[in-house]
Amino acid sequence: MEYQRLSKKALGVLAVTAALQALFSAGLLFALFALAKRFLWQGLSLWPAGLFVAVAALLYCALLPPFRHMRYRYHLGEDRVEIIEGAVFISRTIVPIDRIYQIQVSRGPIDSLFGVAKVVITTGGGTATFRFLELAKADALGEQLNAVVRKKIQAGGGQSHV
Repeated sequence: MEYQRLSKKALGVLAVTAALQALFSAGLLFALFALAKRFLWQGLSLWPAGLFVAVAALLYCALLPPFRHMRYRYHLGEDRVEIIEGAVFISRTIVPIDRIYQIQVSRGPIDSLFGVAKVVITTGGGTATFRFLELAKADALGEQLNAVVRKKIQAGGGQSHV
């Protein structure tokens, strides 16, 4: 079984997403430190806390995107779709082809900026998402999934859900 990996374009989306997460988290942590200084420990200096938050945010932005990029892979087989992703907690999603009801290719503003998209597969039990795919590859994957599902349905004599 051969797994596909993400293109280098995905690193840009991962980096921007990590920077936004780090900025939000850093702001929240710094606000908590400021509240602690105001109400609990008036003598507390915010410089060490601010330095800690800044270093943690920079490490998060520098280390997480390449690590997530390295770990992300996916496979489209005749009978199932498999997506493996995560940095610390690894998630492996397996979706049987005959359970797919809908295939959607979408992209948000950050995705559009970097020329990537996501393919969302809807089943009776939930969704599975191929993230950070180049736009052409996402469209091709959506069409390929649709063809595999149709072929499977026609072979079984059932009606098409897609």
